Amino acid sequence: MKRCIFYLPYKLEEHGKGARMMRPRKMIQAFREIGYDVFVIEGYSRARKRQIRQLKKCIRHGFQYEFMYAESSTMPILLTDPHHLPLHPFVDFGFFRWMKKRGIPIGLFYCDIYWKFDSYGEALPGWKRFFSLKCYVYDIRQYVKLLDRFYIPSGKLLDYLASEALSERSVLLPPGAEELRIRRDASRIRDFSVNPLHVFYVGGIGAHYQIEALIRAVSRTENCVLTLCCREHEWQKEKIRFEKFLNERIQIVHRNGDELEPYYDNADIGALIFENGAYMNMAMPYKAFEYLGHEIPVIATKDTAIGHFTEQNGTGWVIPYHEDAVCSVLNKILHRPEMLGEKQKTCIETKEQNLWKCRAGMVEKTLSQMKE
Repeated sequence: MKRCIFYLPYKLEEHGKGARMMRPRKMIQAFREIGYDVFVIEGYSRARKRQIRQLKKCIRHGFQYEFMYAESSTMPILLTDPHHLPLHPFVDFGFFRWMKKRGIPIGLFYCDIYWKFDSYGEALPGWKRFFSLKCYVYDIRQYVKLLDRFYIPSGKLLDYLASEALSERSVLLPPGAEELRIRRDASRIRDFSVNPLHVFYVGGIGAHYQIEALIRAVSRTENCVLTLCCREHEWQKEKIRFEKFLNERIQIVHRNGDELEPYYDNADIGALIFENGAYMNMAMPYKAFEYLGHEIPVIATKDTAIGHFTEQNGTGWVIPYHEDAVCSVLNKILHRPEMLGEKQKTCIETKEQNLWKCRAGMVEKTLSQMKE
C-alpha cells in the first residue's frame, strides 16, 4: 500500500465547521480514496511533537512514505497553540528539515494571506501585531528553504506574497467538490409565479463579504426568492444595513453542516456576488465548490478568483458587482428557464474534474515528480 503524511499545525476538531476544518478532513479522505495509508500529524505543538516521534520510528523501521502534504493555519505556524506563544519553536520546521534530508518531497497548501493587508490585526496591541507579522515572514522564509511544492487557492495570492522562489514552485489547488448523487430537472417548463426562482447564499457577511447588491436586486425582482444563510452574530451586526431591503421573498437562516442540505436541494442558483476588493479578488470561497458539488449554477462577480473559475468553466453567469447587473441576469433566467438546465449540465461535467480526489491526485502527481 502507498503511504503519505498529512501535516496540520493545529487541532483538527472532529465536528468543526468552516473551511479551516472541512478542507483538511476532505483531503485526508481523498488521499485514502486514491489508495494511500495516511499518517496524520495534527493538534497542538506538544501533540505534534509526540506524533513526529511515532512517525520517525516508523521510518526507521522501514516504512516508506511517498510525500508529505501540509496545510497552513491562518496564524503563523509558531503561534497556533491556544495561548499563541511559541513554546516549541523548533518542532515543525525542524521536522520539515529532517524530512527533506531523507528525500521525502514536501508540499504545503497556503490557505490565506490576510496578514498582508493593512486591516490585519487592527484589534491587537501594536507589539502583538508587529510580532505576528514577523512570525508570518519567518514562515515564508522557511517555506522557501524547505518546500518542493507550494499549493495556493488562486494565482493572485502570489502577487501579494512577492516571492519568486515560491512562485516557481506554486500549483493551483482550489477547494474540491463532493461526489454527490444529485437529481435535478431544471430544464422542465417552469411557472415561476407558482414556483419562484430560488437563489441561495451561504457564507460570511460584512468585512470582505459585501453582498448588498444581491439583496437589493432580489428585493426588486418578482418571482424570485433568496435564502441568505450566515452566522447569527454576523447577521446581528450587519442587519441594520439590510433590513430596509427585506421582504417576504428574502429569508434569513443560520444553519451549517448537514442542516444546509434542504437549502441546497431547493436552490436553483448559488450566489457568489461580492463587492470587488483586493481580498475577494484573490479568495476562492470554499462554499463555491459546495454549490458545484450540488450541481448548482452560480452568479459570480467579474474579476474575482471565483468569477474567473466560473467564466472558464461555464458553470454560471459572471457579472459586475451592481444590483442592476444582478437584476438583469435574474430576469434573463426568469424569461428563459432552460438556461438553468444548460448551466447545470456544465456543472456536472466540471464537477467530475474538480472532486476532492482530483485534488489529492494533483498533489500525488506534482510531488511524485520531485522523486523522478
